[in-house]
Amino acid sequence: MINVDTALAFSQARIVPVTSFRRIEKLPHGAAPKVAMGQMVKAMEILAVAEIPDARRLIDVAEELRIKPAEVMAAILKRPGDVITEGESLATRSQFFGLRKRRVVTPFDGRVAWIGDGQILLEGDNKRVEVLASAPGRVVGIEPDQLITIEVHAAVIEVAWGYGGLAWGTLKLLDTSPSYTTDPGRFTIDHRGAIVAIASPLTEPFLEEAIEIRVKGLIASSMNAGLIPAIQKAPFPVGLTQGFGQIPMSDRILSILNTHNGRELSMAMGQPGDSRKMRPEIIIPVSVAPAKQDDRSLERTEQLTLQPGQRVRILQNPLLGEIGTVTEIASEPQQVSSGLWLPGALVEVGTGRSIFVPFANLQQLG
Repeated sequence: MINVDTALAFSQARIVPVTSFRRIEKLPHGAAPKVAMGQMVKAMEILAVAEIPDARRLIDVAEELRIKPAEVMAAILKRPGDVITEGESLATRSQFFGLRKRRVVTPFDGRVAWIGDGQILLEGDNKRVEVLASAPGRVVGIEPDQLITIEVHAAVIEVAWGYGGLAWGTLKLLDTSPSYTTDPGRFTIDHRGAIVAIASPLTEPFLEEAIEIRVKGLIASSMNAGLIPAIQKAPFPVGLTQGFGQIPMSDRILSILNTHNGRELSMAMGQPGDSRKMRPEIIIPVSVAPAKQDDRSLERTEQLTLQPGQRVRILQNPLLGEIGTVTEIASEPQQVSSGLWLPGALVEVGTGRSIFVPFANLQQLG
């Protein structure tokens, strides 16, 4: 559940031509840092490495064997720390005077991590997990087992929606002005391995062409929510600057991208279940820090601190461009047509009815 204050935090989009900020990279349990304080790091450089189980499974042996928890220890064939192989017996129980046996078998290769309360915890074989720097910068904080902090000088664009993790590559901007339509057939061999940006809605044909040419990432203004399954299968991250619907890119975002066209940037789009309370970001490093750096460099711009009674413009179909009045800030996220749960507000439109609109699809009017 998200309260009103948290929901409003999601509505604030940071769009800054140049700023200094600190990027926090969270570490999995047991991660060993591979960098030192003060060290300069490149984007995609390994910050820390951890060996963690690739699977965990808690098995209720008492229930599987239909016995009391106190009787489980006599039935279990393994002990904590034992190596196990898929299909191997973990516990057995004889039935019908020994003529029949019930078995509990391990579902994967790994080891026995814990036994107790009639249950057994299994862990799969370890896999290597690498924590990568999302942008170049200087290491200013290391808290083992918790986080590594990188100080970055960059242009930052928080996007409305993103998927696919992290990518680093050269920006190739295809459009000079925002548009409601996307023309296919514009990719060339020069776009292979680049991060391509368009100022119009993403379409399925354009996505298919991007996959075929093998881009590293894709930035668009918006898209139909029906494309989400295709995006989840794409081999690169995708970011939407405006959100879902048929919405052209804002002039301000397009101007920043145009200024840095041909330079390297980072797409930090996150993954499902990402616990950071932040939007996916486009980070474009700059070589010179801002002339004056203070706490305000960490603040968000274009804040949308909505209150009941404020006038807003709706930026999503079928009410694209409609002017309405905020009647209530939703106390928790609501599910939209795309299946996502998003924070937003109830807006009264000309018909006199109130509808739920995500913050990402609202523009505050003066």
